[in-house]
Amino acid sequence: MNVDQQQQPHTPHTETAALYAWSTFQVCGGVEGSGPSGTCRAERTARACLEAALHAAVVHSHAYSWGQLSRVSADVDLPFHLWSRAPVAWAEPGPSDTVTWRPGTAPHPR
Repeated sequence: MNVDQQQQPHTPHTETAALYAWSTFQVCGGVEGSGPSGTCRAERTARACLEAALHAAVVHSHAYSWGQLSRVSADVDLPFHLWSRAPVAWAEPGPSDTVTWRPGTAPHPR
């Protein structure tokens, strides 16, 4: 998990503070996979991490790749994958090395 060091002024980070989780997924030949993923304190940083991961996936794979960005509430008593999530946006590689963002939850690929 990679958490950036950005903090909002006058807002101390606590273990229950909201974070932004990003995750990537791939489908190739009917087999679904996931990773990499991470968390960041700032949405802008999480979007940049997700975009970088998607660009790397496109370069090194022929799979369809997409990513999900969610706001999460950290709960130190639970593993990361069980943290409460509120989807913010999803992204997929676009034309000419771009990333296309859409609000909400990513649709499950067909």
